[in-house]
Amino acid sequence: MVRLRAVPKIEDPRILIVEDSQAQAFWLQSVLKDNGYCVSVAYNGKQALAEISKKKPTIIISDIMMPEMDGYELCRHIKTDPGLKNIPVILLTLLDDPRDILKGLGCGADYFITKPCEERYILARIQYILENWNPRQLEDKDGGAEVFYGHQRYRINLARQQIIDNLLFAYEIAIQRNRDLIKAQEELKAINNNLEERIKEKMSAFMAEHAERKRIDEELKHSLEKLQRTFQETVQALASTSEKRDPYTAGHQQRVAELASSIAKVMGLPDDQIEGVRVAGLLHDIGKVSVPAEILSKPSKLAELEYSIIKNHPRHGFEVLKPIEFPWPIAYIVLQHHERLDGSGYPSGLSGDDILLEARILAVADVIDAMISHRPYRPACSLEAALQEISNNRGKLYDAQVVDACLKLFGGREHECA
Repeated sequence: MVRLRAVPKIEDPRILIVEDSQAQAFWLQSVLKDNGYCVSVAYNGKQALAEISKKKPTIIISDIMMPEMDGYELCRHIKTDPGLKNIPVILLTLLDDPRDILKGLGCGADYFITKPCEERYILARIQYILENWNPRQLEDKDGGAEVFYGHQRYRINLARQQIIDNLLFAYEIAIQRNRDLIKAQEELKAINNNLEERIKEKMSAFMAEHAERKRIDEELKHSLEKLQRTFQETVQALASTSEKRDPYTAGHQQRVAELASSIAKVMGLPDDQIEGVRVAGLLHDIGKVSVPAEILSKPSKLAELEYSIIKNHPRHGFEVLKPIEFPWPIAYIVLQHHERLDGSGYPSGLSGDDILLEARILAVADVIDAMISHRPYRPACSLEAALQEISNNRGKLYDAQVVDACLKLFGGREHECA
């Protein structure tokens, strides 16, 4: 029959914490004090030895990695000192490398506590030591043991009971960590499942929104195309209104629009501005709806009064187009297409930069097409003559940049009228 040795009860146990991290030391001190223990603190091995020399602690809890004197050296110093070797030493370790444990055991450490520390394990280990610590067990070492690990030999001088205690403690920690890992995996799985559901919901909502946006975009696209067709048809209808009254100028506005927009392209104007020039060209003579048909088709030279009526067609065109909200200043381009750089044009006698660039382009295109087209009062002139006209009056009546672009468009031909 085995008898358990009686363990004397330790009165007023005093615990020394050796920890270089002030935050960790403060936390350990608070936990132990809250549970009724008398606690002192040292921040490295040398300070710990100074504290021990003043008053021996009941238990020493020491970190391993510290400046000046680490936990291994402190433990070795205590366990080789006959007056201190019976003080149980607990080392704080991450328990992530078996060599740390073996090295600690080789230095004489009695127990280990894993970092990050958990309050329940600290209190349980201290309570176990206080209830079971018997210095006489230290003599029952049977010569110790040697362990070969990682190409290195370690000597462990611990009593059998201490070895069993450490093995059980390490096993308990491993089981708990495995439980924590399983719990963490279950929580992660739940989070992932929840995240997947939320992603599915978001994706479903996104796909629905994307489909709706696509539908709206298609509707807008069709509406825009329809609006553009309606706009073009309206412009064409307006343009044909004046041409139907004057069979001699049929197609004139279409030709002027094409020539003017081509000149604008050669000048390098933006696409939107080129489109504005084209639309203005299609409508530039719409004011002729106010001119009597007999004047438009008169086969002889116009009287002064008749010519003055003709000269008012840009203003009438302006009045017709002004209420329409075009994206470009169409009404003003039409109003100014007979103005000239030197101020000799009509109806306002504008000059230079007071005339819109689009109107200056339209003026050159209008002159070219008018000269090469047949009129009741004169035969058509050659293209060479028309180009000679704008070339002779470059910078005088017509904008120099516009004339250069027009000449470039026709291959630079500048010949006398045939």
